[in-house]
Amino acid sequence: MANSDSGLHQRVAVEALVHSASKKDKCSGIIKQAVPILKQLYHSTTDNIKVRALVGLCKLGSFGGTDASAKSMAEGSTMTLAKACRKFLANPTKDVDLRKWACEGLAYLTLDADVKEELVEDTDALHSLIDLAKMADKSILYPAGTVFVNVTNSYDKQEMLPEMVDLAKFAKQHVPEEHPKDKEEFLQKRIEKLLKVGLVNALVALSKTDSHSSRELIARVFLAIVSEEQHRGLVVQQGGAKALIPLASEGNEVGKTKAAQALAKIAITMNPEVAFPGQRMLEVVRPMILLLHIEKDAIMNYEALMALTNIASLNESVRKRILKEKGMAHIEHYMFEDHEELKVAATECMCNMVLSEEVVALHRGENDRVKLLVLYMGEENFKLMRAASGALAILSADKEICDKITKVGPWVEILGGLASNENVELRHRAAHILRNMMEAGEEIGKLIIESQLLEVLMVLSRFTEPAVATVKECAEMTLTKAVEYGLIQANTMVNGEP
Repeated sequence: MANSDSGLHQRVAVEALVHSASKKDKCSGIIKQAVPILKQLYHSTTDNIKVRALVGLCKLGSFGGTDASAKSMAEGSTMTLAKACRKFLANPTKDVDLRKWACEGLAYLTLDADVKEELVEDTDALHSLIDLAKMADKSILYPAGTVFVNVTNSYDKQEMLPEMVDLAKFAKQHVPEEHPKDKEEFLQKRIEKLLKVGLVNALVALSKTDSHSSRELIARVFLAIVSEEQHRGLVVQQGGAKALIPLASEGNEVGKTKAAQALAKIAITMNPEVAFPGQRMLEVVRPMILLLHIEKDAIMNYEALMALTNIASLNESVRKRILKEKGMAHIEHYMFEDHEELKVAATECMCNMVLSEEVVALHRGENDRVKLLVLYMGEENFKLMRAASGALAILSADKEICDKITKVGPWVEILGGLASNENVELRHRAAHILRNMMEAGEEIGKLIIESQLLEVLMVLSRFTEPAVATVKECAEMTLTKAVEYGLIQANTMVNGEP
């Protein structure tokens, strides 16, 4: 059929070869027989046949994927094919169907890092690719999205353990090699060049598609861009954060997860009021809760907790939305996590959540929530101590919670150690908790005065350094209240003797 004089026969033959080369094992099986036929058809005078033959050669030339050691064609062949694709793509006189086929050819060839590097230098081809992707035809968006995914390295990469690589070498099995131009320094330069030609604006426009597969590709590229903190401001400025919210809410599981991760990274380092103004701030909560599910990776859990910590500090509406989306159960789950960083992130999030009266109410009654926070104040991890003491500094304004603190066995030693810590911030929080406990009633005040905490308060009240003025003030207020209760005499505060 390929040798027929009929253009229709040649077109059917070339499309059959293109579709038969869809799998790697099929490529290796037909490459010797198909390449000469496709080369012959590529020299056709008919563009429709020529561009299809080009895509077939691109498919066969890329069957090694990102493996730099797997070359199916002669050195430089893929670069020649890529150049031909870019020529078709950047030519506005060619009809959309021809440019679509050229785009599909690049979708395969851009697995090669050399092709990626050449493509980002060709601004005309990039602009044509973006313009082509914005067309209503869904069959164009997917290959165009695939090109951007390949260029930004946002495809899934298989982690190779060193032990498994050594084992494969010992068994004389082929081990894929990473191309030198796929390393981080080259990747970041490529992303910067893509941003300069308006990639974010294009992704925002493309994100309105209904295709779940295309939405996943767009989410992958967004995640690759915001992985570098320096690009997050530009993404927000050009409407990327707004576009990511629906991407994280609707689509396939992978796409929603990637979009949620991108939102989390933005929420961690940027002011949420700027990145997600108004109602949008509430809409971010659900994607963050999605990342807290136990089957997600630990890094996703961590980033989601950090993002929730940031947005929970803003207002009561956000905290109520977190409660409504059943986020508290997830946060508390990670407070018991063995992973130290997850435990800290969850406790920091709880520190902001206790600003809500509903969360305070959850700490009352028969449960160990307060006990856990008291025990965390006695840990060695500074961040964990700071988060737990911050939460209790707020919660201790409630009399019932103050009473629960005194039911924790080593509460005196823990608060005494915290108040004596060299870190001023921790000392201030301990002094604030003791002041709240003293104001909770004479009975709790008596427990403080009858313990070693009286001596600690005396020492804190004698500080003269300006840096610890707030600590001194809290200690003095606590002792003044003790005098009002008649637990100590006024001269005790002066002489330090009961």
